[in-house]
Amino acid sequence: MRLQHYEKLMAQMAVELQRYLVSRGARHEVAEDIVQDVFVKLLEMELVLPPDKLRPYMYRVAWSTYLDYYRRTQRYQDLVAKYLGPATEIPRQPTDSGIEQAMARLSRKEQHLLVLRYEQNLSIAQVAEQLKIRPSAVKMRLHRVHKKLEKIMMRSERG
Repeated sequence: MRLQHYEKLMAQMAVELQRYLVSRGARHEVAEDIVQDVFVKLLEMELVLPPDKLRPYMYRVAWSTYLDYYRRTQRYQDLVAKYLGPATEIPRQPTDSGIEQAMARLSRKEQHLLVLRYEQNLSIAQVAEQLKIRPSAVKMRLHRVHKKLEKIMMRSERG
């Protein structure tokens, strides 16, 4: 009986993760692939996480995987444009101007924190070392910036 409950929980989380990624700008097909990758990583992991720790882990892995995919796609498009020249124009993936506008509304410190973590792909410990703060402070600041971005995005969607 517990296995059926666990399977149901996993199915719900798959739908949640997919919606989360689509709401963050991923195309539907990409979100499906990333959710599948998250489950593969989860199955390959020898550690069994309780449900209360499983959800945050899966969201983090999904977001990181999406960012990796996005960066890889951007790099590929930049290389193709650079080396194949203007004769073959590759349409760039549409950027979400809402995210750009929301990012512009963050302070320089908040933007720097996001750049270190997501563009430079530094670990929490590396970000903490660079900013000369504790890792727990980095986690809290990232959490606050994510919430702030979410509020800004929600306000801009409402009009």
